[in-house]
Amino acid sequence: MSNKANRQETGRRWSLGVCIFGLLISMAALPAYGQEIHQLSYNNSNWADQGLGGVTPAGGDQGLTSYITTPNNQSHVYYLTGGASGHVHELFFNGSTWGDQDLTVLSGGPAAMGTVTGFSVGNFQYVYYFNQKGAVHLHQLLYNNASWVDSDLTVLSKAKVSANNIGGLVAFTTSPALHVYYKQQGGIGDIHQIYSTDGKTWQDQDLTSLTAGKQPTSLWTGFNIGNLQYVYFLGDNLDLHQLFYNNSTWSDTDVTVASNTPQPVTSPVAAFVVPGTKKIHVFFRALEVGHIWQLSSNGGAKWTGTDITKKTKAPVPDPSSSIAAYVTTPNNEAHVFYTAGSHVYQFFQPTATTWSNEDLTVSGNGALTKSFTPLSGFSVQNLQYVFYVSQ
Repeated sequence: MSNKANRQETGRRWSLGVCIFGLLISMAALPAYGQEIHQLSYNNSNWADQGLGGVTPAGGDQGLTSYITTPNNQSHVYYLTGGASGHVHELFFNGSTWGDQDLTVLSGGPAAMGTVTGFSVGNFQYVYYFNQKGAVHLHQLLYNNASWVDSDLTVLSKAKVSANNIGGLVAFTTSPALHVYYKQQGGIGDIHQIYSTDGKTWQDQDLTSLTAGKQPTSLWTGFNIGNLQYVYFLGDNLDLHQLFYNNSTWSDTDVTVASNTPQPVTSPVAAFVVPGTKKIHVFFRALEVGHIWQLSSNGGAKWTGTDITKKTKAPVPDPSSSIAAYVTTPNNEAHVFYTAGSHVYQFFQPTATTWSNEDLTVSGNGALTKSFTPLSGFSVQNLQYVFYVSQ
C-alpha cells in the first residue's frame, strides 16, 4: 500500500474514532431515565398510563402500597427508596398534579427497608415499615391531619422479638382498633400481631403459638370483615394457610388442602372480601406451571379453586410477577392484576361465572415493567387505579 493510501486509511480511522468518541460523549450528556412509579387508570371507558415522578424506588415485590383518603378522594402511593439509607416516600395527587415527599425526613424516623403497607381512616393516614439497622423493629408513620409522626411499635408494645424485615407485613383497622401482622426474625419465625384498641397503647401477640399452627416461611396478605380477621401465609409445608380470628379465638387452616389446589410459589398472594358479603377470594400463582388460581369461600369454611389462567387462555405470569386485586362497586366485579412479558395484565369478571383477560400495557399505552415490580391498586366505584414500577 502506498504512503498516500496509508495516510487516507489512517485519516478514515481517525475520523471514525472521533465520531464514535463524539457519539459516546453525546450519549453521556443525554438525561438518564431511571425506574419510575407509573399509574394505570381506568375512567369507566378507557385505560391510560402516567409516570408519577418521585425518586427511584427500591426493588422488592412488596415495596409499594396505595389507598385513597376520604372525603377528599385524594390518591396516595407509598414506596421505599433503596440503599444503605432507604427512606419512606409518598406520592400524592392534589386534584391536578402529583407531588412527592420524604416521610422519613418529615417524621424523623429511621432508615427503612423491606416492605411497606398501610391504610387510611378518613384523612388520617397510617403507614407501616421496618427499620433498616440494628434490631429490626416495626414502625408506624401517622399523619394526624397536621404532621407526620413516627412511632416504634416494637418498643411501645414491649415485644420481646425482632421482626423479619423481608418477611412480609400486613395491616388493617377493625375501627377503632389497629392491627399490624409481621413475621418474627429467623429462618422460620412465628407470625405476630401488634395491635392497639385506642391508637395509643400497643400489645404484641404470637399467633403461631396461639393456634399451634404451621410455622410460616412468608407472610402475604390479609383483611377484615368487621372484627373478623383473616391473614394468609406460606407454611413450612409449602401450603397456603389462613389465620382466622372469629371474634373470640384464632385458628389455622391449610387452604391448599381444603381447596384441593396446587401449592403456591413463594411470591405474594392477593385477597379480598366482596363488600357487603362474606365471600372471600384469594389469588396465588401455582408452583405447578405458574398459573394464577382463585380460591373462593363463603366465610372461610368450605373452599373451591379455579385455574383462571387456563380458563381464560391468558399469558402465563412472569416468574417474578406480583399480584394485586380488588373489587369494583356496586357491580362487585373482581379485578386481578399481574405481569407477563413486562406488561401489566388483568383478569376480570364480566359475569359471576366468566373470566376475561386484558393487556393493560397495550390498552393504556403504558411503559414496560421492571422485573420484580410490586403492584398495588384500588378502586373508587368503577374508577380503577393500578401502580407499578417501570424499567
